[in-house]
Amino acid sequence: MELQELGSFVWRGDLLYILPTTLPMSNQELTGLKVVRPGLLLGEAKKNRFEPSHTLAMCLKKEDACQTLEIENAEAYLRGEVVPCDSQKGWTLVLYKGRPLGWGKASGGVMKNHYPKGLRKG
Repeated sequence: MELQELGSFVWRGDLLYILPTTLPMSNQELTGLKVVRPGLLLGEAKKNRFEPSHTLAMCLKKEDACQTLEIENAEAYLRGEVVPCDSQKGWTLVLYKGRPLGWGKASGGVMKNHYPKGLRKG
């Protein structure tokens, strides 16, 4: 299934969301409700680049990502440590036993860890 089939894309400031097709769109239906997250956060526009969200990473399967890296030891990644990688470059979905852990940005044989600081262990 293509991402566009799940809903419509909406920018809220620098944040890009995909809104589900079942979301009530009229103001009358949302009266009195504060919508904190209108849908799935895809990422954020930062300084002329797009940074994918951790939320998006957790919703993906291996075959959904253009570039993935399967790691042997999840603990180092979950602590926020840099991960060695081969010739990959750019945003990479980090996997452990086929399941997504989050994003890393690969360059020069290492992958900078983009696991959210608030979720890191130790």
